[in-house]
Amino acid sequence: MPEAHQITRGDRCVVVAVSDLGYRPHPDHRGHLWVNPRPTRGDIHGWDFADGDASLEYAGPGEESSENLRGHHSFVVGEVAAVAPECPIMVLRVGYATGQTESWWRAVDYAVEHGAKVIVEPHGYIHGQSETGTPWFYQGTDFAYPHDNPRLRRAYEQAYSAGCLIVKGVCDNRGRRVAAAVPALDAVMAVGSSSRQGVAANIAPDSDYVEVTAPSGSRDQGEGEQVRGTGGDDNYIFMSGGCMASGFAGGVAALVFSQYPGFTGEQVRQVMRNTARGVGWDRYLGHGILDASAAVSLKDSQLTQRLAIDPVARLDDHDGRPRLLLDISNRGVFDVARALVTVYNGNPCQPADPAASRDKPHILLVRQLGHAILPVTGLEKSSAQIELADWNGADVLYAQVCVLDLNGPDKAVTARLRLTHHNHGLAAE
Repeated sequence: MPEAHQITRGDRCVVVAVSDLGYRPHPDHRGHLWVNPRPTRGDIHGWDFADGDASLEYAGPGEESSENLRGHHSFVVGEVAAVAPECPIMVLRVGYATGQTESWWRAVDYAVEHGAKVIVEPHGYIHGQSETGTPWFYQGTDFAYPHDNPRLRRAYEQAYSAGCLIVKGVCDNRGRRVAAAVPALDAVMAVGSSSRQGVAANIAPDSDYVEVTAPSGSRDQGEGEQVRGTGGDDNYIFMSGGCMASGFAGGVAALVFSQYPGFTGEQVRQVMRNTARGVGWDRYLGHGILDASAAVSLKDSQLTQRLAIDPVARLDDHDGRPRLLLDISNRGVFDVARALVTVYNGNPCQPADPAASRDKPHILLVRQLGHAILPVTGLEKSSAQIELADWNGADVLYAQVCVLDLNGPDKAVTARLRLTHHNHGLAAE
């Protein structure tokens, strides 16, 4: 964070909404809360969709003594304020009680309507609430699709289409193999949990949809392994959980929006994911631990899709047919969903016979030998495997790659290949 703050501390135009179970102000939050320029019902800093008023604070019967409920919302707001101190924080309250099912999607709609670029949801809606007033997870039934709140999914998707980024912790923070449909949605960025040692925390679930990871603290290992932040009683408290990871991630998203004005939520998401500290994808850490400094330090040449071909290629024998294996790198931060790689027996960027014409055409001398279409993640590389047709043993080949995605770059890259491997008698340089 210190290195990131040398570049940006956020922007007053980038609003972060924190939607949680009830907020209490903290002295450290002064000057950080969003101020509604056009309040219509007392919604100065946000709105309480659980109670339908501007109170924002949790006040459920028998729960006032819970430190978690007194401090949780304030804690996450404090995380965002620490990471993106110049970004205003909108406070929204949702609830799990009877009659509060709609509060979840109404909060998302409000955030978008009032200009939020990032929505942080530390807690998530759990199915069963509308039937009994108590999410079924607390009645012994594990996570399932939230069939009883269909409007919520549409709210997420509409927010994402509007350019918002929605950030949620991966799941229930118990370290087990478990999936929850809401953070797995395409419209939501799922954030995993890392420990102080920079590895998966002991609460990190094993899931197939975690994208990136942020500090969450570990559980049952003492306060030294937890995160310390602002509490709901004008104090500082220790907490751990995926909720803490989502607060940090939401702050980093706000910094990226601030550094690159005009980016959509999808673009910010790719910047965060592809600059994270990791190699490939891991079932606990996703693409790695967020690196705020790297995310806001990209050069103009990296803010694109920029493919390159490794000139060193390998030949082998695949079921009796020659096959070429070569690596395609993306030196831009944005993912390429479909890259076309084509292999030739000569240079496709110049005529094989300059004397030929339309009236006197020449038989094809530079011919396509094979092709493949593959994705290439931003700032990473993918390996293409291309079966070669009509290869006559020549030791000089060319490859060309271009982006097929909508609005992709116009440039195609061509490279002369050095064949460095042979197998089953295939010739190689």
